[in-house]
Amino acid sequence: MDLPKIEQLVDLVARSSIAELDLTQDGTRIRILKRASAGASPVPAHPASESSVEAPALDRQESPRPDATADIVVPAPMHGVFYRAAAPDEPPLVEVGARIEAGQKICIIEAMKTFIDIAAEAPGVVLAILAENGDEIEAGQPLFRIDPAGSS
Repeated sequence: MDLPKIEQLVDLVARSSIAELDLTQDGTRIRILKRASAGASPVPAHPASESSVEAPALDRQESPRPDATADIVVPAPMHGVFYRAAAPDEPPLVEVGARIEAGQKICIIEAMKTFIDIAAEAPGVVLAILAENGDEIEAGQPLFRIDPAGSS
């Protein structure tokens, strides 16, 4: 990995809402941590926890939920392109209704020609996928809705 690419990644982290980026490419590991400035509230290291971010009204397949307040909304940690599969010829990593485990890869975001795996923070059942494959997404944009109670 060359210095200009590392500088681009540092700039990407600085502009985004993520607090940490850990990337391994061609045997080289880069870890970038963002520190909160004085007087600023710290940015959570794991933005995929339960959030008050409202999902936009989309024509997506979703399971009806009378009590969606307990659901986990998984936001995009950065700006980039959303991919549901590891490669164009492979099946999606998860589908609506799939049972997932903590740490399981659920999507990939391409940012600055770098592919970053996004993993589930908690186990559960995927209730909704809120972005389409190939969509350009923004940091904080809701990507998934997960029912943590579905993990039992």
